[in-house]
Amino acid sequence: MITQPAVKARQVIDLTRDWGDWSSVSLYLNRCQVDTPSELVEATWAHVSLLRPQVGKVLDLGAGDARFAFGGTYAEYVGYEIDGDRCADVKLPPNARLLNRCAFSDDVDNADVCIGNPPFVRNQDLPAGWREQASKVLQRRLGIHVSGLANAWQYFFLQALASLKDDGLCALVIPYEWVSRPSARALRTFIEEQRWEVNVYRLVDTTFDSVLTTSSITIVDKAKRTGTWSYFEETAEGKYLSLPSPSGSSAGVISYAKRSDIPEGMPRAIRGLSPGTQKVLTLTEGERVRSGLMIGRDVVPCITTLRTLPGDLRELDDSAFKKYYRSRGQKCWLIRTDIGQSAALRSYLNAVPAEQYQTATCLERLNWWEFKMPPLPDVLIAQSFKGEFPKGVRNAVGARAVGGVTGIYNATEKQMVAIVGGLDGQDLRDRVVAHSNGLRKIEINQLNALLLDKFSLAGSRD
Repeated sequence: MITQPAVKARQVIDLTRDWGDWSSVSLYLNRCQVDTPSELVEATWAHVSLLRPQVGKVLDLGAGDARFAFGGTYAEYVGYEIDGDRCADVKLPPNARLLNRCAFSDDVDNADVCIGNPPFVRNQDLPAGWREQASKVLQRRLGIHVSGLANAWQYFFLQALASLKDDGLCALVIPYEWVSRPSARALRTFIEEQRWEVNVYRLVDTTFDSVLTTSSITIVDKAKRTGTWSYFEETAEGKYLSLPSPSGSSAGVISYAKRSDIPEGMPRAIRGLSPGTQKVLTLTEGERVRSGLMIGRDVVPCITTLRTLPGDLRELDDSAFKKYYRSRGQKCWLIRTDIGQSAALRSYLNAVPAEQYQTATCLERLNWWEFKMPPLPDVLIAQSFKGEFPKGVRNAVGARAVGGVTGIYNATEKQMVAIVGGLDGQDLRDRVVAHSNGLRKIEINQLNALLLDKFSLAGSRD
């Protein structure tokens, strides 16, 4: 008897043959399937109807169960969906059809409207073969080189733009952060060069329960060559307020520093380690003890979140580490990969079930658990924050920065005091684009720009 996963694998094997192994392909397919709320489908169509009262051909490149085939008036709807299980039993309007193949398999160029909710899949979880094929298509069609840090929706966004007529309209549900993130710079630059009109409607954070990012309805009108970009914020009542900038303030978004901008020896922020799966490569105190792993020999301290720390704590020493991490069951131990493994650590890793490390990062490695051990930062600082400035602490315990915790290196004693004190009380809330659930998220090179501005004026080692 063939198991269900085997059946599904056989159904899509011809479509995904060159994408990579089945584990990475199935991971991608599973993470593509986030249902669009019916209210959001209606809201997106409402924006389209205001700009295009009559619509000819509609294209949906990540159709799923074809929800966007309903809610609008058009002559023809064509949806692409690679996962046949998602669209097997869908009852479509008579003027709509679904194609069970990859959205990058055809060069459509006659769509009047491209609409939909393209998959939100992180770049780390994209099958290498799919990313390579999609990149080649976009390079050929648009002459654009997509950043290796781009998430899946960027590829679909660009394919949608390429598939429209010269006067077509693109209406997609995508993360709001695309308006400022460096990984989307090539996409923004391309649109700016065409001088298409852009309207971005930031949605309330409860739009998607399972996606930790602020969403938007983004409208690109190729018929209007004004070159203007406008931003709006959805209210709790479903109305939209105009914003003066992507961040919502007249001050605008914090600039991004380039790596080459930072002189040698100056304080520098570096992204926290992404080990592949924190679930098994970082441990709580209880998990460490039960597995017989020894501190120093098998694991070293790590910090995956600063949310557990009181707001007035400025230094993470052994006492605070024990109180707020070890005693509270937080993930605070990182396995060592920089020395030979003990029998206890080998036993622990060999006992990890395969389904617990099914991430693209782990699956691409010769040894699924092997990563380069990061250095010790002087300061640990969060990227996400709700107050005026991200929470930061001096790293007296000698912990590695992991995940959403950033490490700051090359800081003097005086500089460390300034950093954990919020760089003299700077308020960044209106200068950072909304992320999710009331959180703001500062990007690594925005933080580097702040450090450069602050400390270059005072002397490189002041």
